[in-house]
Amino acid sequence: MTRFEVGDHIKFAGGQGEITKVEDRPNGGQLFHVYTTEGQLRKLPSGLPHIEKIDSIVDRLAAKHVDEPLHHDLRERATRLDLAYRYDRFLSLTNNRIEIEPYQVQAAYEILNSYDHRYLIGDEVGLGKTIEAGIVIEELIARGRADRVLIVAPAPLTVQWQEEMREKFDQNFVIYDRETVRSKRQSHPNQNVWAQEDFIITSVDFAKQSTDETGSDAVSPIDALDNLEPEWDVAVFDEAHHLTARRSSDNSMERTQRYRVGEAVANNSDALLLLTGTPHKGKSDQFYFLISLLDPYRFGHESQIEPEALDDLMIRRLKDDMYETDGTRMFPEKNIEALGVKMSPAERKLYDDVTEYIREYYNLARQEENQAAGFTMVIYQKRLVSSIYAIRKSLENRMRAIQNEGTGQELPDDVQELIPQYSTEPETLTDAERNRVEEALENVTITQNPDQVQAELDRVKELWRQAKAIETDSKAQILKQFVGRILREDPDEKVLIFTEYTDTLEYLRDEIFPEHDIAQVYGDLNQDRRRREMEQFEEEANIMLATDAAQEGLNLQFAHIMVNYDLPWNPIRIDQRMGRLHRYGQEHTVEIRNLFFKDTRESEILSLLLEKTDQIEADLGMRSDVMGRVLEDVDLDETIMAAIANDTPTGEVVANIEATIEERREALETVEEQFLIRDRFDLSDEDKEILDVIERSQHGEISEDDIEILVREFFDVFKGDIKGVRPGPARSGGDVYQLDVPNVLSGDQVKQRYPMATFTREVAMEQDDVDFIALDHPLVQSLIDFCLDSDRVEGRIALKTTEDDAAPGIRFTYRLGYISGAGDVVTEKLVSLYVTTDGTVATSSPEIVDTLPPSEANAIEGLDRLTSMADDLHQQAEMEAWNQVESFAQEAREERERETKIKRQHAERHFEEEINRWEDRLETYQTRDEQGEDMSAPIGNAKRQLETLRREQDEELARLEEEKHVTPEEPELVTAAFIVQDF
Repeated sequence: MTRFEVGDHIKFAGGQGEITKVEDRPNGGQLFHVYTTEGQLRKLPSGLPHIEKIDSIVDRLAAKHVDEPLHHDLRERATRLDLAYRYDRFLSLTNNRIEIEPYQVQAAYEILNSYDHRYLIGDEVGLGKTIEAGIVIEELIARGRADRVLIVAPAPLTVQWQEEMREKFDQNFVIYDRETVRSKRQSHPNQNVWAQEDFIITSVDFAKQSTDETGSDAVSPIDALDNLEPEWDVAVFDEAHHLTARRSSDNSMERTQRYRVGEAVANNSDALLLLTGTPHKGKSDQFYFLISLLDPYRFGHESQIEPEALDDLMIRRLKDDMYETDGTRMFPEKNIEALGVKMSPAERKLYDDVTEYIREYYNLARQEENQAAGFTMVIYQKRLVSSIYAIRKSLENRMRAIQNEGTGQELPDDVQELIPQYSTEPETLTDAERNRVEEALENVTITQNPDQVQAELDRVKELWRQAKAIETDSKAQILKQFVGRILREDPDEKVLIFTEYTDTLEYLRDEIFPEHDIAQVYGDLNQDRRRREMEQFEEEANIMLATDAAQEGLNLQFAHIMVNYDLPWNPIRIDQRMGRLHRYGQEHTVEIRNLFFKDTRESEILSLLLEKTDQIEADLGMRSDVMGRVLEDVDLDETIMAAIANDTPTGEVVANIEATIEERREALETVEEQFLIRDRFDLSDEDKEILDVIERSQHGEISEDDIEILVREFFDVFKGDIKGVRPGPARSGGDVYQLDVPNVLSGDQVKQRYPMATFTREVAMEQDDVDFIALDHPLVQSLIDFCLDSDRVEGRIALKTTEDDAAPGIRFTYRLGYISGAGDVVTEKLVSLYVTTDGTVATSSPEIVDTLPPSEANAIEGLDRLTSMADDLHQQAEMEAWNQVESFAQEAREERERETKIKRQHAERHFEEEINRWEDRLETYQTRDEQGEDMSAPIGNAKRQLETLRREQDEELARLEEEKHVTPEEPELVTAAFIVQDF
């Protein structure tokens, strides 16, 4: 009968574990207290069947129990791969399909080495904040610290985030919208919907909903977020400046619904990243409340914020402050020039007549307080200066709607809900939503009076005939001449042309450049088509036509000439357009030409804005984002339309805007100097150490060959199949294979067949339709888990030979780690210790010649001596392993103590100020009460506030005290190998 003792590892029906206590029973039996591998405590009577002792590695060494070489290689290689990037290396640099830039690595490196991974990333447009966040997510997943991730973005960017995380980082996210959530509630009505998936992307405007469908008793999205049990390991907010809270006149805090989403997520997340190109919009209270989402105790008031105090909370790099290894700037100059176009007499008459029509109906809409009809006229004015073709199409639509009696004063309910967003933040609508709104607006009129409707129809028809009669669009001719001159000088040159409307894009494509090879990107294209169009522009086409709906996600730094065929009235879009070319990797001065009609209010106003902001950018050393910040509180639509409606002279409008710009310029300078951090990135100086991190990551211990060997060995053992799918011999630079996966691997993430797969990053970057079998691929991760957790891969003991003139010994391989203050086991290192028969312990072992099968063990001279010494040698290895893990944990402990000390100081100051404030109030209330005024209610409220603050203070300080502790974890022996001389 097997005798069991404390410390024995056993397996039983339903699991495995370690005996922590043996309790004798009155009947002579025993009760085992077992700590299972799942982290549970169980009590098992000794009389249960199927309880078996699992021999330890030392037991097996002493018994000369040698495993099959291939099994040992599988386990050892899987262990090494499992820990390959958990310490000071970056998985992202070798396991994705993109070129990651040094400054992006530096940002992620700073965040990953911080205490709690909570940062505001405020890099300028074009630096790749999405990539930086993606690196952090992937690294935390690879290091075993992130099982649940939430990404919150504006609705138009959710699909783009999903595509980028899948294509660039091989991470699959589910988009949560109304339909997805409704389906999940039906499937699991009693489970919090946010707990049903672990990798989620959602829009901030979906998440902010506080009420659900009419008649539904389901918990609203924001309430479900607020009451979520399994917290987020990583949460990301893109365009985080939309999370707005402000200080009211009575000093209280006014939260928008979007900010409430930020609070709900911030309170339920470990790592938190806020991404925004406009971190500070000139409102210090709003910036303070945004920072408070990351660290509520850092500042007691916005007046306390200073750049130095943001150093470990914010990363912000401007293009002008970034330098290469040779000291040159990473980003070239921009050269912006305006190309004014004089209208032909027919165009001038059309412009004047349409503007007069718009002025009349816009003023009528204002009188009738008909907001929708006013928006309709704004759309027409924008399309009028976009192209003759665009306004002609709008006039056609207007005629058709009137003739079909489709006009009316009321918008559909779904459009009504979108109007507030459309009027204030149109960039937060999806393409489909914006099109839906504008199509509905074109059917709106102010009156249902038949005579007035007929009068409008007659007028629109006449305007349409005028537009149709104009065969030549003067602006298009100037564009054609400009592009022609560029291509004559260099037939291989690339020109990117932006326009706001798809109608104008189609006109340029079909009428102006019919003989050119054109790439085109607009809102209705899916991601695959968009990718093909971008490839065509890079490889074949000289011209790309793009709308603003397509500007996000276009990385076109291989081109350097851009034309704004029309200027959007939303200044943020202009910055975003330029950011497509003015980004890392651009080797030439970015040439930007702005086409506009002379002698029109809207064009001259916009041209002035561009000129002024370009000057401010130069003065402040900024390359983007200035216009959006300068015009933060300026409603450009209203300014331009008011000028048109009132027939205000252009000079007067321009003078008013210039005054506003100068005022905002001063505020912007103050913000830059007093509030915002500005990180210099210089590869020739203080940041060059990041190149060492990149070198270690790209040329570290693990290679593409290691992963391929592991997969091939596993497939050999467990009957999988790998065969090439490209004809001819295998390519030396990597090949493409069909993988038929062994049946032992199963799960939602692993397919049974991968028809196109490669182990080579270079091939994966060239072919998007090929699975990249890298370390973080689900197949590799599943395979590693199987090798480490399954009894079907023994492989713990090997017999190896060496030709080195070294004493025989045993190599013990350990996983080292520590337990953090939060109770997490952080495994960071794999260490091999070679202990020889003379008692020497070394971190390096002799060079291995061969691994022998079990059948040869009895014939090896000297092996019996090693087996007899196994326990003693193991004890020596264990002592050294403890020394190393103690040292390792001490480094982490010192860092934790430093970080928590800073956070404790912030928390103590915060609570002290709040408690003093409420104590002063309480004293005032009590004095007034003693003077005869009934102050019982305010006194009671103040006492409750003080009680709450003191409780929160105790809880926060206790949490910080816990978090500073770092406890070495017992070294885990994972494999061992006899090493003997090769004879």
